[in-house]
Amino acid sequence: MVRVQGLLDRLRQVEDPRDPRGVRYGLATLLAIGVCAVSAAGHDSLTAIAEWVRRCGQRELSRLGCPFDPLIGRYRVPDERTLRDAYAKVDPADLAAVGYGHLAALARPGPAPLTPDGVGEREQRRAHRAPAGDPIRRTAIAVDGKCLRGARRPDDGQVFILSAVRHADAVTLAARQIAAKTNEIGEFAPLLDQITDTDLTDTVVTADALHAQRAHAVYLVEQRHAHYLFTVKDNQPTLAAQLRALPWKQVPVLHRQSSRGHGRHEIREVQVVTVNDLLFPHARQAVRIRRKRRRPGTRTWATEIVYAITDLPTHQARPAEIATWAREHWTIENSVHWIRDVTFGEDANQIRTHNTPAVMAALRDIVRSTIRLAGWANTASARRAHTIPDTALTLHGIP
Repeated sequence: MVRVQGLLDRLRQVEDPRDPRGVRYGLATLLAIGVCAVSAAGHDSLTAIAEWVRRCGQRELSRLGCPFDPLIGRYRVPDERTLRDAYAKVDPADLAAVGYGHLAALARPGPAPLTPDGVGEREQRRAHRAPAGDPIRRTAIAVDGKCLRGARRPDDGQVFILSAVRHADAVTLAARQIAAKTNEIGEFAPLLDQITDTDLTDTVVTADALHAQRAHAVYLVEQRHAHYLFTVKDNQPTLAAQLRALPWKQVPVLHRQSSRGHGRHEIREVQVVTVNDLLFPHARQAVRIRRKRRRPGTRTWATEIVYAITDLPTHQARPAEIATWAREHWTIENSVHWIRDVTFGEDANQIRTHNTPAVMAALRDIVRSTIRLAGWANTASARRAHTIPDTALTLHGIP
């Protein structure tokens, strides 16, 4: 089983913005309490986190780094106001960089250790859709934004978080809160700057049509030595018109995949054209994906056509690989956003104090990623299994 080691030590790297006068609890201790409490089912609010730490025994409080009071002979327990005041002042970007950097170091690509369910290299190949005997294909990272619908900032309304999530294991590698009066586009490069060059080199970054920007392509290929697969829609009208005008009727379908599940039958057909003269930096292949869906028992198909573009030439990206990257981009919706909304109740949470919404979002995602790394397939089941404080601390490697 993969264990997260040194989480408390890592959290000590988060800068403490509080006035040192009168500080009783270390910031790392308060953040570790949040991580461990959120790991237990039903602890999705600051009130619940405060209740969780009050139920901790003296041994668990000592492991968390709570201060010892010699007058009463017991470890002190922070109350909800202490947690709320600290979380409101923490820089979400600093917390995200420390937390996700720790997770990324633990989950670097390589030979997969066996999980409790016996998941190893064979299952990794299956997850990557790589043929038996072939090397596992290059890492892919999905970039997408999420609105915390229940949260509000007093000065500029709703809170948005932009995240970078690895396709293969749905581990979040970086996240940034979208600044007031801006959008995701300006945060794309700063988000990926949180990931080291060695982790991004030769990696495929997938993104939706909002990020099909010339500057993003130049940044990825020329500065980070990475690759891109961008969906293209009418927000880039010239490029979209060029893609639609290609002679697709003369191009054969090079990859077809049929699947059944979630109450529907789906067929995906991929056509690929080599291009070198599109008005987009480093473009090498244009992609047309035709999706046909129907419900079981019906004969009517709903058809959707999606265009995409990549800098990878034909010999470096087969049609089957492109189809997989395009489909796995939705990992960030299905395995991250959906779980945070349904299992952690993120959209229903109405925390609104300064930086607290973004800090809580980072804590939830650290917990979700840790659970994935520990080999759990079902996040809700994992949270129910860690309701006892000792098990939550052990999950996060707090000795």
